[in-house]
Amino acid sequence: MRYALSIILCTLLLFCSSCGYRLGGLVNSDMKDMKTFDVQMFRNYTGYPHVAMQMTTAVGDVMQSDGTFRMVSPSRSDFSISGAVSSVSASSLITNPDDTYVSLEVELTVSVQYQITNRKTGKVIKSGTVEADGSYFNVAGNVQSAREIALSYATRKAALKIVDELTLP
Repeated sequence: MRYALSIILCTLLLFCSSCGYRLGGLVNSDMKDMKTFDVQMFRNYTGYPHVAMQMTTAVGDVMQSDGTFRMVSPSRSDFSISGAVSSVSASSLITNPDDTYVSLEVELTVSVQYQITNRKTGKVIKSGTVEADGSYFNVAGNVQSAREIALSYATRKAALKIVDELTLP
């Protein structure tokens, strides 16, 4: 009985070890030799102040939270992430039933161009554009703070999309 149980256990361990699971994040084939990164300050081509700083911070935070790569100084990194916030557009999601010119909920859509560059060779590994949105309620109170929170949320969602491009196979 004990011998049969050990055979079953060994067989299960053998099958489970070949299921494709591994510790740590996954990387696509272009990034397989990369271990460290740095984030360059994103440029801002919009009329929204501080959006480039929010985007730069969000990319660094999301990359560190993912844990696949380690953030280091630019002189020691394997690859660099840079980019630009090219647009922030607002659109009305819900209007006031009494006055359709007044938006009750507004959505901000952020468009971000990014580029991943190999620090050793200078070759562009990947580049692209991502869009993400965040919404806020335009009601009595501090609308400016609500807009900033929505913009921060949109930049975080854009950063998640960029990191997904790096870490998903």
